[in-house]
Amino acid sequence: MSRDMTEETEWDSLISEKKLIAADFWAPWCPYCMRLKPIFESISSKYPDIVFVKVNVDEQEGLASRYGIQGIPVIKFFCEGQEVGEIVGYVPQKELEKKISEISSEAPICLANTSKGKTSQ
Repeated sequence: MSRDMTEETEWDSLISEKKLIAADFWAPWCPYCMRLKPIFESISSKYPDIVFVKVNVDEQEGLASRYGIQGIPVIKFFCEGQEVGEIVGYVPQKELEKKISEISSEAPICLANTSKGKTSQ
């Protein structure tokens, strides 16, 4: 399940954690954003070790500006405050899952404290 980001202060706290964050930058007037919305929601339940959030660029203009969002939809990935990947534009579910898997496999520090990153001793 994804959640809506409503406060910039909440955002700063969230992305500084050692978790992989997937942020969907979108707007309600964007047809491709609306097509991506149910896919993003569905995928969020398949990746419990990733935090999925939605950022409405009309309501969070500061965040959109901070990350240079010029076209939507765009999904940006963050780990410890750093951007570690992005997916630009609408993509079908299977392609989105593939890209999320690729990005998450390249961000092991973010998954170190999750079930995916834990190793048996």
